[in-house]
Amino acid sequence: MGKRGLILALCTLFLSAGAQENTANTTQQTPTLNAKHNIKLATTLALIPGAGQVYNKKYWKVPIVWGALGGTAYYYSMVNGDFYEYRDVLQFIIDNPDLMTRTDLEAAGPDVFSAVPSPFYQTTRNGVADEAMGYMDQLRTQREYAFFAIFVVYGVSILDANIDAHLFDFDVSDDLTLQPTLMLPDWTTGRALVSPGIKLTYSLK
Repeated sequence: MGKRGLILALCTLFLSAGAQENTANTTQQTPTLNAKHNIKLATTLALIPGAGQVYNKKYWKVPIVWGALGGTAYYYSMVNGDFYEYRDVLQFIIDNPDLMTRTDLEAAGPDVFSAVPSPFYQTTRNGVADEAMGYMDQLRTQREYAFFAIFVVYGVSILDANIDAHLFDFDVSDDLTLQPTLMLPDWTTGRALVSPGIKLTYSLK
């Protein structure tokens, strides 16, 4: 082999090695490019309501997340405020043991009694106190449900962002074909037994 042949062989070997290295780099970089949509990042951003949906490019879900969280939080705030209004009435009754009727109580503390969402119907001091405690029990239960609902909505928004992140690069092809075919079994009886059949071809690209 002459010098030219040797040089040509070395160049070919060098170029081949370079091509393999580039291919390897491309193979290694491909997941990085595909991982541009990072599942962990999407889940982490989902801790901020709506941020995970924005990262997944599901912008139409952002107002739903904000609306659901805002609605449940507003309901919790409203119920919690009503609970403390009735608690103030009960505390007012305890602080004024000399007031024996509802009329006396309302006259002595008009601001306290006008703040409650529902009026009292009992006419005695003890009756009003029992009503106030009954309202507080109902509102306490509603407040617990509202608090639980906030965490449910928050958790669902995180789960939704995580699922969308997993499915972001998942490509489902529409190439679903239905092809009739003939099923030809083995020649066990000396003649072909032809039976109708269905073959489904489902391609994922």
